[in-house]
Amino acid sequence: MPSLGNAWHLPSDPRPRGRGGMLDPVGPILDGTHVTVISGNQSTGGGGVPGDQLQDGSVVLVRPQGDATWDPVQLEFLRDEGNDEFFAARFQVPETASPGDAVEYYLRIAYNDRDTTFVHADDTTGTATTADEATAQAAPFRFTLDSPAASGQCGPVFPLSNVAIHTTVLPNGLVLMWGRRDDPDGGFDRAPSTPFLWDPATGQEVGQVPLPDDGTGARDNLFCAGHAFLPDGRLLVAGGHVTDSAGLDTAWLYEPGDRDDATGGLGRWTPTARMNRGRWYPTATALPDGSVLLVSGSFSVNGDGRPPFENNRVPQVWKDGTWTSLSAMPDGQALELYPRMHVRSDGTVFMSGPLADSWSLALPDGGTWTRGPTRDGHRRDYAPAVTHAVDRVVYIGGGTDEGVTRPTADVEVVDLRDADPRWRDGAPMHVPRRQHDATLLPDGTVLVTGGTRGEGDASEALPGFNDLRPGQPVHRAELWDPGPDPAPDGQVGSWTEPAAEEVDRCYHSTAVLLPDGRVLSAGGGEYGPGPGGGPNDPLDSHRDAQVFSPPYLFRGPRPAIVSAPASVTYGETFRVETDAPEDVRRVTWIRLPSVTHTNDMSQRIDVLASTVRDGALAVTAPALPTTCPPGPHMLFVLDAAGVPSEAAMVRIALPAGRGTVGPAASPLAPAVPTVTPGATVVEDTRPAPAPGATRVVVGITGTCPYGIGACWGGADEALRRLDGVRVVDPHPDSATSTAVVHLADGRLPELDRWREQFAASANGSYRLRGVEVELTGVVSGGAGGLVLDSGGPRPPVRLVPLTPAAVVQWDTTTGSPATATPEELAAHDRLDAGTTATVTGPLAREGAEYVLAVRSVVAAQRPGSGGDTRHRPAAPVSPP
Repeated sequence: MPSLGNAWHLPSDPRPRGRGGMLDPVGPILDGTHVTVISGNQSTGGGGVPGDQLQDGSVVLVRPQGDATWDPVQLEFLRDEGNDEFFAARFQVPETASPGDAVEYYLRIAYNDRDTTFVHADDTTGTATTADEATAQAAPFRFTLDSPAASGQCGPVFPLSNVAIHTTVLPNGLVLMWGRRDDPDGGFDRAPSTPFLWDPATGQEVGQVPLPDDGTGARDNLFCAGHAFLPDGRLLVAGGHVTDSAGLDTAWLYEPGDRDDATGGLGRWTPTARMNRGRWYPTATALPDGSVLLVSGSFSVNGDGRPPFENNRVPQVWKDGTWTSLSAMPDGQALELYPRMHVRSDGTVFMSGPLADSWSLALPDGGTWTRGPTRDGHRRDYAPAVTHAVDRVVYIGGGTDEGVTRPTADVEVVDLRDADPRWRDGAPMHVPRRQHDATLLPDGTVLVTGGTRGEGDASEALPGFNDLRPGQPVHRAELWDPGPDPAPDGQVGSWTEPAAEEVDRCYHSTAVLLPDGRVLSAGGGEYGPGPGGGPNDPLDSHRDAQVFSPPYLFRGPRPAIVSAPASVTYGETFRVETDAPEDVRRVTWIRLPSVTHTNDMSQRIDVLASTVRDGALAVTAPALPTTCPPGPHMLFVLDAAGVPSEAAMVRIALPAGRGTVGPAASPLAPAVPTVTPGATVVEDTRPAPAPGATRVVVGITGTCPYGIGACWGGADEALRRLDGVRVVDPHPDSATSTAVVHLADGRLPELDRWREQFAASANGSYRLRGVEVELTGVVSGGAGGLVLDSGGPRPPVRLVPLTPAAVVQWDTTTGSPATATPEELAAHDRLDAGTTATVTGPLAREGAEYVLAVRSVVAAQRPGSGGDTRHRPAAPVSPP
């Protein structure tokens, strides 16, 4: 009787963690591409019996179906995970195989203490073992080859010197990247992170580009900054990282180097003016007049990198080295972190998300905000939004789905050219995703990569935020074709599923279009999973990347641009020489991408008019900077099959003499709204609470790991939608995870209705834990206990003792209600019938009756008496 080992191979198994699974075809299996096969083995078998697999002698045997010869491929040790050890073999598909052919394989596993074990397919369990090689050859595993013209191709994983959390394609063709920290074993906060350059042409890093130090050796960390290109090709980078939620107030200009100079194109950093406050997670948007709008981002109120944290509500515009502050949103409302911003053809800036409501910002006269259409999917964070045509925006997945912690596959589109723009449904993705990236391609399609489909474990502090459990990260890409407009079936666009990546690309991953038409997909990881939790497992931080070749690169020879101008102006017709101008059917250009946290702050596409003239293409640049803000672009020509050329870098510039700001005597002047300051900057326009209005403390828990101080925008929006709310205090208490609202009058909140309304708006991103109110009235007693009668519009409220579970204030370190003091738990006992008292505590509804659990008693006295010093207020609850 043979003694078999503990090996297995299940092609559908998502393990080992961080990989695509036990069978990982990295793209279509043609033209020099490869497949990775992973096997598992229990290093200790059942009953504690050893079962150590040997690397020497362990192989995968592979052949095209029907061939007589099996080719061996070495299995090499990959890593341990608990009692499981994994081995991997990467092999090139036989050259004789064609699309549609089947490839067969089985595994031969060698042991030091067992018989050689063969692993093969089993129709019942998916995997089986035998000592008889003939049995394995008769029942091998199989997969069918895709065509790269349909699925594209993923190249091999290659290392990077850091996790590419911020990625920008530069005018010199290099790619600028930086992560959170240089040392993967160091701390997450106040740590250096050095930007570096990667060359797509060679696949190698070029070198590091450190920021200048402050004289003490310290350098700014640009993690969680915002970035956008200036018209001259420099990159403005604003904000950055002190600690989670605490942003820098500094800004930098990166000037790419000339690749032919002595530095090899490394470029240099120079500081520019400081902002009004710190910004962590701000969005930078290039404007039509050459300036850059900066919105949102959080900061440490006391400037020390510690709580409390708040969202920076004042937009600012950088131009010519100075910042101009604009008015905040109406009534003190806050934006989300990294809002998705898009320049419209009328010169306003449109915000598509993550808030449920869209907004537009007009720039003159200090800035004016106007509410726009509401997305049917309500709030959806960590989702990409793409300007896929002039005034057309697509919002893809993200957030949560119908109030649960699972993300959505839904897609919504809006056409801002409509007289009354409305979000409408696009065709949904095949797979729900959150933390994914969306990349505009030269043919007008949008490639979606990475993300997680998981809803998380309910026992986690932040379920669903970034679910990395095996099988939850999405490895297969999706490709969106916007299709005709209007869509015949009412749903905009369609999706196909090209090749799969090998590595998890979720939170902190990035993807950008390269000048050669491929897509770089990189990064993921480097975060703390939530309050009270430590940093993520090092296995989930990816200092590596892959390059995806879209299907269009396998549909025939590529057209080639021979020459193109380095710079053009608006409305100019310019000459582009190609190898076959008569074969060109389309000319597009895409603004250089600059992405982080699923938010590409730069990419947008224009289709340029072109004709063949004098043996070359006569191409016309966009007429107005409102449809195409000035700056660097990648110019592509495409043939009838949709095959793009490699890009020529072309900068579109404002007319000479105009500079970067201000009106000018040019035909463009009326069409380019210019940022102008107002008489005063309005930061907080909220109305004052009405006299006698009920003040309500609302307990809120979010899925965002950074608390409601930084992640305030979605909660703020949801609170404003509650019946009877007149004022939302713009300063949430992040220490206790509570916020304050004031009602329009002295009524009590409609608690059941509030929960429904809050859930509909927040859409699972926040949970309303409960509310606390402070009420003054006469205490009366009866068989049912004490009752507080405030008179006026308020109904009587039954008073009960406080229980620990009822406390609205939150302990963010434990993820549970804050601990009530003994005095608070006994506050109800200090009340007497016949007194006038001010009581504070959690408010609930039991049927038609309001019930208040007394947490504190203030200034209780009997009518006509001189007071009763027994009734002292309790200290407010705060986390230990």
